[in-house]
Amino acid sequence: MAVVVGADGQLINTSNIGGVGAGLVPNLAPNIGALANVSGSTLPDPMTNEDGTITLPTFELKSRGSGLELGELQNLYGTKYMPMFQFIEKQQTGTYTYDPADDSMMSQDQIDAIKAEFEAEHGMSANMALLQAKAERVGQQTLGATAAQVAGKAAQAMVGGAPFGEGALTGLNTLNPFKGSKSMAPAQALYGVEGGTKQFANVQDAKAYQSLFPDAKITELPASEAPKDFLASGLQKMQGPKGTTIVDRLYGSEAAGANFKVTASAAGADFITQVAMGADPMDAAKDAGKTAVLSYVANAIIPGSGPIVGFLSKFF
Repeated sequence: MAVVVGADGQLINTSNIGGVGAGLVPNLAPNIGALANVSGSTLPDPMTNEDGTITLPTFELKSRGSGLELGELQNLYGTKYMPMFQFIEKQQTGTYTYDPADDSMMSQDQIDAIKAEFEAEHGMSANMALLQAKAERVGQQTLGATAAQVAGKAAQAMVGGAPFGEGALTGLNTLNPFKGSKSMAPAQALYGVEGGTKQFANVQDAKAYQSLFPDAKITELPASEAPKDFLASGLQKMQGPKGTTIVDRLYGSEAAGANFKVTASAAGADFITQVAMGADPMDAAKDAGKTAVLSYVANAIIPGSGPIVGFLSKFF
């Protein structure tokens, strides 16, 4: 076959071989042979009607086969004209009438009617219902943060060596998120009454007691008998040994493991509490997850600061 460019720039098939691959290349004139026009018609444009509505044509894409075997089309016409072949054709399937007035805002009467219907059904205005829902959500998040505080501190104490029961009690006793975020100063020597259970944190208290009970014998207790500060010990585990960096506390070290245990415990308690209080599980999971990530990073930067950052994140 031969394809030439006509005087008006159109491609013209001079072989006049009809039927083979007809209709695959658009905009060829005249309608001759294998390279005929795709449809022979022009698709309509949108039309504005007298009543203000707009009639739009609807289309669908249909595939067009050449009727040739694989590779035969290329062999007949060459690769030069392959980009002109149109195997997918857009055909009109009908029309759709669109009224721009449908997109106009509702009238004030319609809006008032909707508000009245809502208030009659729920016993409060839509604005009041929205405020109530927001207040309820804040309450769920606050209780979640409180539970996270207890669980996180309990986990911190257990990381420091506390048994489960004592760790849980430590968590309950540290609802202040700032407590346990700083290393405690070394405890002073404890004093006790020989043969009794009475103990004193300093020698002044011990002497005052002895002045009341002259027969009492005050002795200094050995360090092994002094109560251990499990929160401080857990914080030291989260800090890691000297030279531990922020990156170390994020990944791949014992300090990172301690950080993860504390953060994961807090996040789990946060999520469970929010769901128990009626929060949507997906919303609770997103909120607890966000808080956990921020707390984990905060603990890596300043060990023990996670509960503070996590609590504040509930309100941003």
